[in-house]
Amino acid sequence: MRSIQVQRTIPAPPQAVWDVLADFPNISQWNSGVKTSHATGPVEGVGAMRHCDLAPLGSLEEVVSAWDELSKMTVEIEASKLPLKRGQVTFDFISADETTTTIRATYNYTSKFPFLDPILGRALDKQLSSGFDGFLKDLDIAATAGTSV
Repeated sequence: MRSIQVQRTIPAPPQAVWDVLADFPNISQWNSGVKTSHATGPVEGVGAMRHCDLAPLGSLEEVVSAWDELSKMTVEIEASKLPLKRGQVTFDFISADETTTTIRATYNYTSKFPFLDPILGRALDKQLSSGFDGFLKDLDIAATAGTSV
């Protein structure tokens, strides 16, 4: 299993950041890496489910496996049209005050082609790190705008 980690300090209170993340089915309304999204089951809490069509291509089926309001959310990739066999991202609120929130995204994954990890692993890590940096930037924009949609 491979792992990447990125973090960002967002100039918004924890509740504003959480509200964006917690609007689970509607990620496409603020995340530039997702073309469309919709609920495929419950919409909040552990067991919340969504389908995402990614930009520029690919899709994911995701389910929430941990939901600790204002503290942590873990999302599991159930099915993917990507070269990933398994993926799990945990968003940890690692520090916060009334006006800022530092959030860390830890992504653990297994490639569908682990025999290529020695060759392609670092390149995929770099691409995923860039993607999650973009995710946190979009989260920053949405949370500081005060909207989750």
